[in-house]
Amino acid sequence: MSTIEAWYMVNNVTDQTAENRMDPNKPVTLSDLRDLGVLHWHLPPLSDYPAKAVPWEPQGIQDKELAKIRDSRGYNYADIITCSEECLPDYHNKLKAFFEEHIHSDEEVRYILKGSGYFDVRDRKDRWIRIKLTAGDLIVLPEGIYHRFTMDSKNFTQAMRLFKGVPVWTPINRPADSHLSRERYLQRFQPLEEEQTLRSTIVSCLRSFFQQGWCLGSSGAMACRVASATAAAGAPMLVTPSGVPKEQLESEDLFLVATTGELLKIPSRAAKVSDSASVFQAVFDRRSDVTAVCHIHSVASVLATENQEVLRVRGTEMIKGLGVPGDGVLVVPIIDNKATEPELVPELLRVLEKYPMAPAVLVRDHGAYIFGSSAEKAKIATECLGFILDLEMRRGRTEALEAPLKRRRCGPSVVLLDIEGTTTPISFVKDKLFPYAASAVASWVETAELAEVARDYEKQCKEDQVPFNAAAPKEEVLRLTKEWIAKDRKVPALKDLQGKLWKHGYERGELKGEMFEDTPQAMAQWVAAGKRLAIFSSGSREAQRLIFKYTHQGDLSCFLSAYFDPKSAQASKQEAKAYAEIALSLGIEATEGLFCTDVLGEAQAASKAGWKTVLLKRPGNAPLPPQHGFREATSLLDV
Repeated sequence: MSTIEAWYMVNNVTDQTAENRMDPNKPVTLSDLRDLGVLHWHLPPLSDYPAKAVPWEPQGIQDKELAKIRDSRGYNYADIITCSEECLPDYHNKLKAFFEEHIHSDEEVRYILKGSGYFDVRDRKDRWIRIKLTAGDLIVLPEGIYHRFTMDSKNFTQAMRLFKGVPVWTPINRPADSHLSRERYLQRFQPLEEEQTLRSTIVSCLRSFFQQGWCLGSSGAMACRVASATAAAGAPMLVTPSGVPKEQLESEDLFLVATTGELLKIPSRAAKVSDSASVFQAVFDRRSDVTAVCHIHSVASVLATENQEVLRVRGTEMIKGLGVPGDGVLVVPIIDNKATEPELVPELLRVLEKYPMAPAVLVRDHGAYIFGSSAEKAKIATECLGFILDLEMRRGRTEALEAPLKRRRCGPSVVLLDIEGTTTPISFVKDKLFPYAASAVASWVETAELAEVARDYEKQCKEDQVPFNAAAPKEEVLRLTKEWIAKDRKVPALKDLQGKLWKHGYERGELKGEMFEDTPQAMAQWVAAGKRLAIFSSGSREAQRLIFKYTHQGDLSCFLSAYFDPKSAQASKQEAKAYAEIALSLGIEATEGLFCTDVLGEAQAASKAGWKTVLLKRPGNAPLPPQHGFREATSLLDV
């Protein structure tokens, strides 16, 4: 490939054969053209070609470079066309047709043998770029790009046209945005503009972090999904290189990495991609809401991990920059450092499952990974967390270190809540959630997720020692779902499916979580008093999160630190083992916890494990037996 002359055109063209440059001239580089999918070679013609517009396949061609290009790109058809008043019938009308803006359903390939002319192409902002072609220029315009052709003032061009398979020269005039070829072009080349913007943003972010002392030496890293390139889950990511000082980083130093780990674009001066790449990809795989991750190594991020498992900060204005309400609690989990960063992934995924909306993760004696829904928001979150960590360091001790002393003075440190009959009326679950799932499953069984759920249902049937008709999975899943809901079975297969169905309902606004009037107020008061709140319910953790996120009183999930179900607690709600496991997961002694429920058997199991327990008497709850030995309350505000 060689250079080629191209420039942006003026808006109003009166003479299409003139250069029509802007004033001052605004040139376009070969690299810019490649980003639009336009390819160029310069091959001085070595043969004498005929002037007729007929198919032509010369034997023993002397142009070896041309033959090499034709073979590598699969061109198996060629003809010669000469554009001049003498050689082209109906010359002037043909030129008008050539200059109509259009696309083709395949590549347009022209090899200029004699004379000269112009190809005009649209850039991603719909501006015209004029490309000057002379003898020896071979140009490839991708399928679906808007373009046109015109002669220059010399009115003579002889060119070879090349094609794959049977040639189709029919132009598809604009508008053609809904044409499949145009859609394919946009899918293939439109993301490049986003990629270039992201490259500049990443470089700017890391240079800023270097100035603040967070990426000294060659430490620190950042990654962003190029989200519009494909479906979000399969989007490639831009990743910083390893070993390049961040104050020297340039946009062309970044790697483009596929979800498979394949390096799609490799910079010329960088030896390898950042060691954090596997961590970045794990975050993107787990968190569909995250498209950018920053990794810093600040002094404060290391000191903040001492003597605690989770960083909790409240009452600081800057927590809003990490998506936490001003009256909420910032929760950042902490994981142990490993010899290499890929070894961090399993523990990182575990804490992201436990804290599904965590805005960041701290790595003990290492640094921090901070998440954002965009590169700009990740930068803001990183700067806000940097401020918060610096503030905590200057105070000499964090609020998390003070919390154990407060808890000893102020009673339980954790309040564990049941849902049905405790925070939420029983009627909501039985009269709204269960019927919604029973109704919605009929359309859901037509989705691609059926096979996985059918396997879970078949496994449960084997445990129940009842038959499962694997030849008719749709009918079996429909039948068993309605049967198990009617019997209020707590089996994991049903709970997981109900969670999927309810998620759809909540997100579409068809479902709203119902809470007793005192629930939001009590939760706010407990959090303000420095207590952590957690949920333990028979429903899946996803179903628990949804019922608190989408309520008539707004999003209450901000008050909650953790969700537990029998599966994660490794025992049923009426086994003491479950409550011992929950205490261990929360990092507390069981005696520091308070469990609120409406079921006597659950209260007895929690008490046996060492938890303080309160039984709720709510409208619609089953009556409690006399002299059961536990404290009672009619409102969470009385607990």
